[in-house]
Amino acid sequence: MPLPAIVIAQHDSSIAQRLADDLYPHYAGVAVTQDAMELRDLLLRHEARVAVLDLELVNLEEVQQLASTFRDLTIVCTHQAPDERMWMAALNAGAAEFCQTQDVRSILRASRAAAKRAMEMGS
Repeated sequence: MPLPAIVIAQHDSSIAQRLADDLYPHYAGVAVTQDAMELRDLLLRHEARVAVLDLELVNLEEVQQLASTFRDLTIVCTHQAPDERMWMAALNAGAAEFCQTQDVRSILRASRAAAKRAMEMGS
């Protein structure tokens, strides 16, 4: 059974497309944007439960706002060169995971864990 829809917001279109191609088989739907302003609309339109957010496109304040607005959203922040300081700041802002931009394994692990928690809470 596929995971719910996912929205990928990346500043680099080729990276966004590679992520979409790699994640497509695992999710009910995949939407991609390079526009932080379009992000909320896509989350609502696709009823996404996972967002992969490039910290070169979306800042930590926006991550925090999304986390508080979309309570059921699992946020995975990405960056080309993540460090421990950014990782901690992203988690404090509401991200479930923070990883390198193309770390599909970590994205899947975070979203599967969130889906499992949601199923347990719904039971």
